[in-house]
Amino acid sequence: MKKVFLFASAIALTLSLNSCSKDSGGGSSASMKVDGTNKSFKTIAYSLGGSTYVHGYIGNIETPTETIDFDVDPGTGDKVSSFTYEIDGGDFYTPTTFTSNVTTNSASSAKGSFSGTLEPFGAGANKVITDGKFSCSVTTGE
Repeated sequence: MKKVFLFASAIALTLSLNSCSKDSGGGSSASMKVDGTNKSFKTIAYSLGGSTYVHGYIGNIETPTETIDFDVDPGTGDKVSSFTYEIDGGDFYTPTTFTSNVTTNSASSAKGSFSGTLEPFGAGANKVITDGKFSCSVTTGE
């Protein structure tokens, strides 16, 4: 959770006005189905220490209605890791049933797909993620 907070803080300070959706020509977006419902996120991607961190949000970046956060770490074989999803104050994390396929992880872009079942941090029902994909322009922090 500390990693997510640090990443979100860095993004808010350095990139809050630099995000864009795929429709605006910038090419940075993520989408997925949550329990069968389509979700589309605006994204900000940031490279630091060899890892790419992605923050996605629905709504306004300062007061989003839903968020996703994950990283693509070369140490994990370019797999999506530390995936979290937040909606209505409920946080969900990635258990071992999560799969991903990263097709691009470079200093300038990250692209791939993901799916799996997310478990809640507290009480509540799991969330099934299908058809997840991301395509992000990456800002380098080094």
